[in-house]
Amino acid sequence: MHKAMARLKGEMALALFRTFVARGIAALGSLLLVVVLGRLYGPEGVGAFALAQSVILGAALLARYGMDNALMRFVGQNARSRHTLTYLSWGLRKAGGLSIVAAVVIFLGRHTFEWLFGSQALSEVLIGIAIATPAFTLAFLLAGFMKGIGRPATACLLENGSISLAAAGVLLALHWAIPAVGVIAIGWAFAVAAWLVVLQGAWQLLAWQRGREQPWEDAECVSRQVFNRSSRAFFVLNLAEFLQTVVSIWIAGFLLTSSELGLFKSAQQMALLIMFILMVINAIFPPRFARLYHEGNHQGLARLARQGALLGTLLASPLLLVCLVVPQWVLGWMGDEFVQAAPLLRIIAVAQLVNVATGSVGFLLNMTGHEALMRNIALSANAIGIGLFMILIPLFDELGAALALASVLVLQNVIALLFVWRRLGIWMMPLPNLFRLAGIPTTHSPA
Repeated sequence: MHKAMARLKGEMALALFRTFVARGIAALGSLLLVVVLGRLYGPEGVGAFALAQSVILGAALLARYGMDNALMRFVGQNARSRHTLTYLSWGLRKAGGLSIVAAVVIFLGRHTFEWLFGSQALSEVLIGIAIATPAFTLAFLLAGFMKGIGRPATACLLENGSISLAAAGVLLALHWAIPAVGVIAIGWAFAVAAWLVVLQGAWQLLAWQRGREQPWEDAECVSRQVFNRSSRAFFVLNLAEFLQTVVSIWIAGFLLTSSELGLFKSAQQMALLIMFILMVINAIFPPRFARLYHEGNHQGLARLARQGALLGTLLASPLLLVCLVVPQWVLGWMGDEFVQAAPLLRIIAVAQLVNVATGSVGFLLNMTGHEALMRNIALSANAIGIGLFMILIPLFDELGAALALASVLVLQNVIALLFVWRRLGIWMMPLPNLFRLAGIPTTHSPA
């Protein structure tokens, strides 16, 4: 038993290191693309890309229909089951068809999107975004599968950050080859990057399948109905996150100028330096949550959840300090005109630290069969957040957008933290159990 635990800890440390590096590359990619856009096109270019990116994020969310998280859950319960590829096949067929439909809608409706958001360059950018949509969608689906089979580092290299990194490189190459190229290059660069990344993911999948050494196990297959029901719950949860990250950009796009939107987007993106730590943890821990819960190991589940929250807090604190003390220096990497977003960065950074310190509360509920509860929490919190965006932006412009985003981040995580204690008896944060001190009961034996 002790040897098994030691081996598990060794595997966890190695997975953390690999995923930290991979997620670091992905986070660097997201930041680098925004920096490149800022240097080449200024705040207006960053604002146009923010709107285009929100369109493809929304399209991909609809097309994958929560199946990436369902794959992570059911494959993660037993990655040696011969049914893992069956689950992946279900997801790829459905998401592939839906993503093609979404791509056609984006292409045909690009001028309508431009009119709705009042961004003159948007229709040009959306041509490439439409072409990128199927690849972008399938890459996220493959990432969910890779997390389930215990390859979180590979999964991180299939998500948005890696596509952004490749897009930044392609965009620089285009401007070097054709200096007069306009904003249309943004969309084409993103399309080339998305297809390169998904092809790399397909190659990784084939390499894993051919290199397997352990025989398949005859585990019970989850029914298509159960898979679809779980996917549906995850879809609604992802939709709530979409409201937080994408609809907020849409609302801000309606109520702010392109320059103000660019300032808000730059602060939001730079604050992901802190969120980056939680992204690493969320790529590794959720499949382990699913397996431990499936095995009935509640003590191990609680210990793993607390370790993740403590690790995230320790690693994120120095990044918070940088964002609070020298925000002008952080934003200055994008250009001198972005320095004025320093108050926005401070506000969002504090909220992101709360997000990290509460640990993987959302995934802990999701991987233990409480995805419907987490869905309701996210929907409620983000509905309040949309209201705050519409109230605070007219009052405080881009500062109001930052306040609204910070409020919904804190609210959602605190409510989820409460229900993790109520339903599972687990206290996540590296602090005394405030819920127990307040006399809040739990329906499960505390662990």
